[in-house]
Amino acid sequence: MKASDLVVQCLEAEGVEYIFGIPGEESIDLIDSLSRSSIQFVVTRHEQGAAFMADVYGRLTGKPGVCLATLGPGATNLITGVANAHLDRSPLIAITGQTDRSQLHKESHQNIDTIQLYKGITKYNQQIASAHTIPEIIRKAFALATTDSFGAVHLQLPVDVARGTVVGSPLPIGRKAKVCPDKSSLHTAAQLIMVAKRPIILVGNGAVRSQAWKEIRQLVEKANLPLVNTFMAKGFLPFDHPLNLFTVGGSFDPDGLLPLHEADLVIAIGFDFVEFDSKFWNEDKSRKVLSIHTTYAEADAHFPVELDLVGDLRETIKALSNLLIRRPEPVDYEKIRERRMKKLRAIPSEQDLPHKVMWTLSKKLPKESIVISDVGLHKIWVSFWYQPKLPGQTIIFNGLASMGASLPGALASCLVKPNCPVVIITGDGGFLMNAQELETAKRLGLSFTIIIFNDQRYSLIEKHQCNANLAVTQISFTNPDFNLFAQSFGVAYRRVTNTEEFPQALSEALDSGELNLMEIVIRNPI
Repeated sequence: MKASDLVVQCLEAEGVEYIFGIPGEESIDLIDSLSRSSIQFVVTRHEQGAAFMADVYGRLTGKPGVCLATLGPGATNLITGVANAHLDRSPLIAITGQTDRSQLHKESHQNIDTIQLYKGITKYNQQIASAHTIPEIIRKAFALATTDSFGAVHLQLPVDVARGTVVGSPLPIGRKAKVCPDKSSLHTAAQLIMVAKRPIILVGNGAVRSQAWKEIRQLVEKANLPLVNTFMAKGFLPFDHPLNLFTVGGSFDPDGLLPLHEADLVIAIGFDFVEFDSKFWNEDKSRKVLSIHTTYAEADAHFPVELDLVGDLRETIKALSNLLIRRPEPVDYEKIRERRMKKLRAIPSEQDLPHKVMWTLSKKLPKESIVISDVGLHKIWVSFWYQPKLPGQTIIFNGLASMGASLPGALASCLVKPNCPVVIITGDGGFLMNAQELETAKRLGLSFTIIIFNDQRYSLIEKHQCNANLAVTQISFTNPDFNLFAQSFGVAYRRVTNTEEFPQALSEALDSGELNLMEIVIRNPI
């Protein structure tokens, strides 16, 4: 058979539903093979958008999202999205075309050392140099993308290999055994929790990947342990749960760090170090850490691990819960919770439009709704003010934290969960970085709501400049007429200028069943 046909057979065997990308001369054989397969090739308008779509597909399904580009500029355009997935531990397979192997040793058209380029942003980075290795390399790629810390993989397929002939078939996919720490370690962990005076759970993105929400809630309620979550792990406890101390991360909300400052033991479950620096909450290194993760914790002076529990998160937490008894009421945290609840429950003032948007989204969105935040000052608003009703449905990019990922991410979300409302929250800066994917969404017939905060500036950088007592400079720009912009793509448009207008505008957008662009004019973001 043709080697590109074998590649596609192996991808089908791995359960691939979609491949996002742009065709190129060196990938037309693979595109041709895909046309006769069960896999849908989604043509995007930029390779970066394709990589972000694959990234979000991986986050929502736990299966690697796949993106495809040609050699040279196609391969370089994928890189930001691949790096975004890798640092956020999202399973992703990037496939790039390459020139004929006979040309690789010399200067030739569009030929760059793609393998070297992808070396620092992937778990596995391999050229398929011979057709007979296709089944082994693809099986290894998918296994590594979803093993331990999930991440990105890059495969390079030279054009002469793709066009060659081969005899082969996909390798069988073995089952993965669930690994749990030994009983002695579990007993030690239970003892650490029971003797601590002020233990607290810090739940991170790894718990989202493991879908351990049920087990974590059982642990919280059985042992009476308060919980805080990172930006990327919102929704593990309902807003009104008495042990929910809400979101922590960074220095923008000093109150958010109070629960961790109060603790003497931090039970870090699925905490990825890219989420935020432990120095923010353990600068004096006085808090002990019990780390529960699928991999050993990173060595960090401000993350003094008393014990590493490494294994399947759901099984590990379940086993640990069985060893614990109910602790006394966490009275030390009650005042902190009351203080944070008062702020979060406060009805936004007429001037506080960003708060009003998050407050309204929290109330109006159905229980099962996907909210995707782009990167900018609005990410801070989403992280602290938006309150999802379920875990695993708020996507915040906080590892590489690339701007421009939310719109492509919405497309992937609609494909994965076609009956689930999808809302993206972006700034005018991030939106225009991948706004061309509006055409992709329209062509695919997808419906979701885009909320753009228009303040004509990179306001997060402005805030950093202000905090550092520096001059506010080089952060302003102008925008297109978003109404005309939306019309040119055939997208419904709404404009909000004050707090009274937003609730009705949101209801209309959600009820319309259309692709909606909602511009929210922000006059004083800082």
